[in-house]
Amino acid sequence: MTSRIDPPPTQPVPAIHRRVPQYLARRLWQIANTFQSEAHAGFDLPVWNVALIAQIQTSPGMDRNWLAAAIGIDPTSTGQALAALEARGLVARSANPQDRRANAFSLTPAGHALRAEFAVQARTVSRRLLAPLTDAEAETLLDLMARLVDAHETHARPGAGRRPPRRARREEDPPCPTPSGTSGAAPPVASASASSSAAAARRRSPQPGPTARSD
Repeated sequence: MTSRIDPPPTQPVPAIHRRVPQYLARRLWQIANTFQSEAHAGFDLPVWNVALIAQIQTSPGMDRNWLAAAIGIDPTSTGQALAALEARGLVARSANPQDRRANAFSLTPAGHALRAEFAVQARTVSRRLLAPLTDAEAETLLDLMARLVDAHETHARPGAGRRPPRRARREEDPPCPTPSGTSGAAPPVASASASSSAAAARRRSPQPGPTARSD
């Protein structure tokens, strides 16, 4: 009979990490991301697209780069998301009156309807995440978190901390070592006179004729 392995019990934050804000921020994000993923599992959209849709509703008519900066996602990923949302009929694209080279984005009626559903889910996630706190504590926490983000906004680089591309890592690797017994110098080039003598010897020697085929 196979024994059942119970999941490890939840533990409080280890003492060594309880006063390390970057550790606590990372762990809190993991928890928040889990809550959001569970709440939005039926929508077939990346979790951060919820913020993008909310931002478009709040500030319609803005271009891709502005939206990317507002939600803290790189412009390339934001552009791909906008294209996917447009293909699903949730976002409409139009010419930007301030800059004809850029596009302006707004929600379609279907996008507004989906945003209304997201708003309900977002409130549920917020209540679940802040449930261990009193209302006053929750307000204080949100104010302090917003102050920290505002103060350090210039360092909020999307993708920071990711591993560099594999190609870049290969280029940084040191060159292969020279085999033992060699100096690593370029192979010697035969002198011109030696090359000429060898060529003359080949011309004097009889050249083999074509080999007869046996088919």
